[in-house]
Amino acid sequence: MQTYTRITVICCLLLLLGAGYTPAAEIGPEAGKLAPSFTLKDVGGRDVSLSSYRGKVVLLNFWATWCPSCRDEMVPFNNLYASLADKGFVVLAVSIDPSLRPLKSFAAEKRLAFPVLWDKDKEVYFDLYAVLGLPTTLLIDRNGVVAEKIIGDRDWSSPEMKNRILTLIKRK
Repeated sequence: MQTYTRITVICCLLLLLGAGYTPAAEIGPEAGKLAPSFTLKDVGGRDVSLSSYRGKVVLLNFWATWCPSCRDEMVPFNNLYASLADKGFVVLAVSIDPSLRPLKSFAAEKRLAFPVLWDKDKEVYFDLYAVLGLPTTLLIDRNGVVAEKIIGDRDWSSPEMKNRILTLIKRK
């Protein structure tokens, strides 16, 4: 999407918000809808496609290294991934960092075991998923359908969050 088109979209959203319209749950893919597929490079330069994880439960997180609450979620995501990967669970962390260097450094420092992807042009973040704030996380079921959209940070180390994911894993 070209810059002037993004500016037009943002201006329209601001006008709607000013008129009292609250789009947070209505923008981007909704629960019950198929998650749009995409392919991005990971921090190692390999192509990673959402569609290649069909059959697994996916935690799709939009974040950036400059976002403190986003950074705080990464270790709990890593722990969830480590404990549930063998049950058909994967974490995909899509960063909108302006540069790859801090992203690679952070992923290495925290020893993130799941795919860390770079959306350098924000095409997945903005154009495809219409994310308006960070962090935003989608739980996607085995069929590629959005089960839940979570705006803002959560305590991903809590039993409640793990149980939400386990429920999706057990569902066929």
